[in-house]
Amino acid sequence: MEPILLGLICLLLVPNAFLAGLHDVPNAIAIPVRTRALTAQAASRLAAIFNTLGVLLALPLGMYLYTWFDFPQMRSSVLLAVVLSALISLLGWNLFTYLRGMPTSTTHALLAAFLGGTVAASTVADLDFAEVLAMPWAGAVLTLLLSPLVAFGFAYLLVFAAVRVARGEDPDAVNTTSRMAQSVSVGVTSLGTGLQQGQRFSFVLLTALIAAQVEDAQSWLPAAYCTFAVLIGAGCLTGGWRIGHTLGHRLVDIDPLRGMVATTTTSALLFVGSLSFALPLSTSLTAASTIIGAGSNQRFATVHWRQFRRICLYWVLTPLAAGAATAIFTLAISPLLG
Repeated sequence: MEPILLGLICLLLVPNAFLAGLHDVPNAIAIPVRTRALTAQAASRLAAIFNTLGVLLALPLGMYLYTWFDFPQMRSSVLLAVVLSALISLLGWNLFTYLRGMPTSTTHALLAAFLGGTVAASTVADLDFAEVLAMPWAGAVLTLLLSPLVAFGFAYLLVFAAVRVARGEDPDAVNTTSRMAQSVSVGVTSLGTGLQQGQRFSFVLLTALIAAQVEDAQSWLPAAYCTFAVLIGAGCLTGGWRIGHTLGHRLVDIDPLRGMVATTTTSALLFVGSLSFALPLSTSLTAASTIIGAGSNQRFATVHWRQFRRICLYWVLTPLAAGAATAIFTLAISPLLG
């Protein structure tokens, strides 16, 4: 049974990696395209290149995500069922939210899926429920709750500094400089996103390989990273325009200066949070929050609050839906394990 489950996991990683690129690329390019810093085609190509590079760099830079996350001891087939169920849930939720144009977090959906699957596995396997709850969920939950607030606050406050620096300058020069900074931020944000995506999917694959008792499982990682880089880069080339339209046009009315603040704040927080502190930081939550923070710091109403409330609803639903669906799939698969 283990080889079949492992084969299904490897098969499902392909559309999940592609959809992750499609789902996350708007976080880097929506505002630069909206403010005409880059054309849509140029922005998506630049993001694809740097996302691919980020995935390829994730292995030599260190695989933070699965250095602190470890599953409790359970039967190999049960753990593989959890991983398979998590990938099914992640694929379905990401596809659904993309069609709805909602910028949700793949990272938090994946972590919630593993929580739901592991809790379900504890009911069908000989697992201590306290051991399941003792896993490092707290860091992910705190990041989920705090990162949007931190991103919003930083972007809102940095607008004051940006406006002060730009005061008295020629508006055309300010807009040109702001657009140039946004163009640079596309590459920086995409590089950071790729670093996280490489760690995310290699964690899933490595967990499955170890559970299936594949000898020298880590030797598969270089080829896996190259495969994920190609798939994620291909997803980025699509542009993810449904989510991009939400972030760039339906969420706020934003000018190039505030767009620069939003994109550079996203880039900075992504690198500080994911690389310096090794947190599973969500690019989607961070990008949307900085856009709202920068766009709301004006003398007239710019934030479309109804759209903002819809996004917040999907943020709350993401861990609930992913966790519940994975638990159901795990319970459904468990009778087949023997």
